[in-house]
Amino acid sequence: MTEPELLGDLHFWIGCGAIIAGFAAFASRKGEGVHRKAGTLFVVSMGLLAISGLWLSLARDILFTVFLSAISFHALITGWAAARNRSVLCRWISRLAPIVSGLIVLGAAAGGMIAGASPDGALDGLPPDAFYGLALVSAVLCGLDIFYALMSAPALRMRLTRHLWRMGFSFFLATGIFFFGNNHVLPEVLRTPWFLALPVLAVVVWTAVHAVRTRFGQKFADRAPSIPTL
Repeated sequence: MTEPELLGDLHFWIGCGAIIAGFAAFASRKGEGVHRKAGTLFVVSMGLLAISGLWLSLARDILFTVFLSAISFHALITGWAAARNRSVLCRWISRLAPIVSGLIVLGAAAGGMIAGASPDGALDGLPPDAFYGLALVSAVLCGLDIFYALMSAPALRMRLTRHLWRMGFSFFLATGIFFFGNNHVLPEVLRTPWFLALPVLAVVVWTAVHAVRTRFGQKFADRAPSIPTL
């Protein structure tokens, strides 16, 4: 087995671990032991997943997944930093986040222009719109990064909302790639559109519900200090 193949297998199994940890963290009661442990495992495994994905993308010269991995890691690390805002390192991550997301915007937009200028009108087998879509997502992240970085002391409610939705967004990317891109490992009977879409939709719904409850729910706000800071 060659080194890229070995890393590819490792990348896959790390992804499986990240998905299991993510669902455990989402399903468990926020602030309790199971959530803390599962959340920590999720952050570590998702970080390794994004880094290994970035390495594989560079090794295979696939520009699209380079940006996809970068967006996933950026959302993860800034979400983690928002929860641990008292740490000097995390405050610096939040301050530098707009620069990183801005660079991803420029890179993805450049990928779209390269794709448009190529003879077949594609790059990595994808049209320019795929890269411009990543640029748009990154631009939204960048705008929110700028807004957050300009705040001298973000309120707890805002920090936890940022933490929740960015963790959820990173998890959404992981589940989407697994269930729609690597579903060949599942039994054929399970490879139906509804079954494959259900876990991805669950992540979207759970993220939205918890983020809205954190941002606007008074009852949840009273419990907010017990939310783990991973």
